[in-house]
Amino acid sequence: MHESHKTFCRFCHVFCGLEVDVEDGRVVGVRGDRDNEVTRGYTCLKGRAEAERIHHPDRLTSPQRRDGDRWEPIPREAALDEVAERLGDIVARHGPDAVAVYTGCGGHRTSAGGPWFVRRFLQALGSTRMYTSFTIDSPSLAIAGKRFFGGPFPCNLLDVERAECAMFVGTNPARSHQLNIAQSSPSHRIAAAKRGGMKIIVLDPRRSDVARSADIHLQARPGEDATVLAAMVKVILDRGLQDQQYVDAYVSGVDALHAAVRGFDLDYAERRSGVPKQKIEDAAVTFATARSGGAVSGTGLHMAAHHNLATQLVMTLNGLCGRYDRPGGMARSEGALGHAFNEDSRPIATGTPPRSRIRGISGMPGLFGAYDELPTNTLADEILTPGEGQVRALIVNGGNPALVFAEARRVQKALETLELLVVIDLFRSATVAHADYVFAARHPFERPDVSKLMDTSYPFPFGHYTPGLVEGPEESIEEWQLFWGLARRLGLPLRVGKLTPEATPTTDEFLDEMYRHARVPLDELRKHPSGVAFGERTMQAGGVVPNMIGHEDKKFAAGHPALLEELAEVLAEQLPCDGAAADGFAFRMITYRMPEVYCTQGQNLPSLAKKRPYNPVLMNPAAMRELGVADGDSVWVENQHGRVEGIVEASGDVAAGTIAFAFGWGDPSDPRPAREKGSNVQALTCADQGYDRVTGLALQSAIPVNVRPSHQIGR
Repeated sequence: MHESHKTFCRFCHVFCGLEVDVEDGRVVGVRGDRDNEVTRGYTCLKGRAEAERIHHPDRLTSPQRRDGDRWEPIPREAALDEVAERLGDIVARHGPDAVAVYTGCGGHRTSAGGPWFVRRFLQALGSTRMYTSFTIDSPSLAIAGKRFFGGPFPCNLLDVERAECAMFVGTNPARSHQLNIAQSSPSHRIAAAKRGGMKIIVLDPRRSDVARSADIHLQARPGEDATVLAAMVKVILDRGLQDQQYVDAYVSGVDALHAAVRGFDLDYAERRSGVPKQKIEDAAVTFATARSGGAVSGTGLHMAAHHNLATQLVMTLNGLCGRYDRPGGMARSEGALGHAFNEDSRPIATGTPPRSRIRGISGMPGLFGAYDELPTNTLADEILTPGEGQVRALIVNGGNPALVFAEARRVQKALETLELLVVIDLFRSATVAHADYVFAARHPFERPDVSKLMDTSYPFPFGHYTPGLVEGPEESIEEWQLFWGLARRLGLPLRVGKLTPEATPTTDEFLDEMYRHARVPLDELRKHPSGVAFGERTMQAGGVVPNMIGHEDKKFAAGHPALLEELAEVLAEQLPCDGAAADGFAFRMITYRMPEVYCTQGQNLPSLAKKRPYNPVLMNPAAMRELGVADGDSVWVENQHGRVEGIVEASGDVAAGTIAFAFGWGDPSDPRPAREKGSNVQALTCADQGYDRVTGLALQSAIPVNVRPSHQIGR
């Protein structure tokens, strides 16, 4: 029997509306839902490939247990019994902090089993060891936000529809889907705004999709975002282009900031960044003189050197130009599941985060400030370093540390060192190769869900509930059920609303309790298969400045001492020479996102891999000619930390001294060559050298490397 069902996609976090055709219990077709008021039929190629993913022949359908070098099936309840027994023994011998949970991208896309629930499990256990993918690529958002706003702040979305000028720094909304503009068909949204007269400024070392449509593209040398941004701040303050009335009312430390950027004159910025000074000046003037607009940053900036400084400078540009909490500026979306804000709203409270044993690095607020987490870059060393608090058991919730954590060799050693490694996933990932148990996750089409992760990132107030569309494999399990079952067996004091682990609720019953305080009750959301919009069809602006600013003076801290200190550190650094520092490396490697995959997912799906089953090394044609390589040739990318084989591909989008190499590929347990499985760029990173002393983040973009034809080096 053929049926069509409404739902939303969860391949990535954008949650586009879908129509899914089901025949005899199998998904046979996926397309966009034109009745979804947000996405209006838009989908990407990944979402349309979900039929391949749910019925993939390599998909896990039941739990498995390692027996030496073999895997053997084990009933789900028996697997939970064994894992709980081993966890209980580890806690009894070493304390609760010996147990950690890492939630990756997949774990964030379940409203029941995401980090907001994992935090409750760990609190009931007594462990502080919570890690997520947020601290792999964007911890500067938390650090810079704490410094500038005084804590989590709700105005994090650029109101593109009403903006006169939009500035994108190290982010490519068409591919990356960062939670900084409304994420439904971002390319169409930006293009429509541009047709309406919006000016676009892009600061990025690569000519990305959004850079191709930019009025001003500041193609800086990798890692020099802070230099360009500081120079723009100087131009604005030197010329008095700031919104002085807004600054007087809501921004502090402007005189100290002005003094700190004095050394970032246009000549210096051009020499250091490689961007013509006229372009920097034009960008500053265009941004500051627009009547509305905003600047947003993404992982291209957040993973490079000086990421806290550069992220805060982006926030500072918005503050100086009066862009927060104003229509057409940096606004907010108040979704169905969260809170409405008004003049009576107070700053979002955060606690004192735990501190890692490694390198003295503190934890930080996680996504949305809803919980605290520890920096992921310290987890491998927390496993490898003996002593009180050593992590001995790790549960991986929808993630793949073996491919995405910095310093691949150290991560593999750490995973092998664990007394217990448990993974829940759809497939045997690179991390599963080191696991003791793997649980078969339910596919998103096999479970009820609500749009938690997108709740505050829709272009207007909106909510979406979906039932499960098809039955999952009998022995598969949802993420929340894994933690709930372990909590019951361990006797933990875990509670969600009126539910305790002694109960065996359905997922719908669990969601009802978890979101019992939702602005729109779930029973109401269930009435609308394509989701439901409520309120005005615009983002919200007004009512949170200054009352939700966390600083005592109720002002944004443009002159925060940490920012001033780091500006001085940048000025003290050696100037780049001919596109690279005098360090023996000819290239700077940046990361980027490929449209056919999302992090470590999609590489095994035929329709997504048909163009190429690997992540190419994008290189400027002139640099390729100098090296004597052509499209499809094998090259070695190397530095002092390691080397990795890659397949080169010509791209005029990167400058001659830059290469671009996507992350999330190259399973080290896969014996196939790079041409068939891709390359793991984390072999070129180091966790304990050149890391950020505040966030602990390893340098993962703007990395110094050399590139050589493979025939020049023995394998």
